[in-house]
Amino acid sequence: MIGRALRAQARSAAGDIVLLWAAVAAFGMSLSLVTIIPPEFADAPAELRAALAAPFGAVLATYGSILAAAYGSFRYTVDRRDGVVAQRLMLQRRWPTLLARMPASAVGGAIVAAAALGGGHLALAVSGAGASVDGGAVASALALGAAAALWGLGLGVVVRVHLLALFLAPMSLGGALLVAMLWPDGAVYLPLVALLEALRFDVTAVGIGRGSALDASLAAVVGASWVAVMLLASSLVFMRRDVR
Repeated sequence: MIGRALRAQARSAAGDIVLLWAAVAAFGMSLSLVTIIPPEFADAPAELRAALAAPFGAVLATYGSILAAAYGSFRYTVDRRDGVVAQRLMLQRRWPTLLARMPASAVGGAIVAAAALGGGHLALAVSGAGASVDGGAVASALALGAAAALWGLGLGVVVRVHLLALFLAPMSLGGALLVAMLWPDGAVYLPLVALLEALRFDVTAVGIGRGSALDASLAAVVGASWVAVMLLASSLVFMRRDVR
């Protein structure tokens, strides 16, 4: 049963236009960083360039996660609007249908995050700043993209309204950046910042001071709890509500 649902989800991935456009948007948003890097950056000593480029990792991960959340939400609401979800429910039960979407959304979110990283590193290369590729940081960014896409999927299932979900999914994560400007001690408990801290990104780049940051283990519990609650709520809604 779950195998059939996974195969159906995998077949739909071949023509995933939503994923393509989300990845293009993430790449373009990160590439736009080239416009804010001063020309003098390229002439700075290597050590100074490395120190100045370090916060870009958190920025790129944030860009990728926000667009990954939009992807997770949009992918579901598009399928619901077009009748794909209802059609699959005629052939299989609800729980494998939703369960199969979770890894598919996570993989899509990781791809969007990878596109954001690619655009950002290209921006640094074009500016002459350069940036070494840290495998650990890349893995963390991909994990954040996957978690954000799951968050977006859950929100899309709960909200259902196509354009409203598309707006709320990125705002529910990106809003933490606005909160961080006004109340950094509270922002660390919001999903985006907690996940950034859990994955050991430099959260000072998103406005969180050293004194406000959570311990990585606590941040992991907070971030994972947010995602788990969203997925649980969406599962209850999906199992009980009409998807048409």
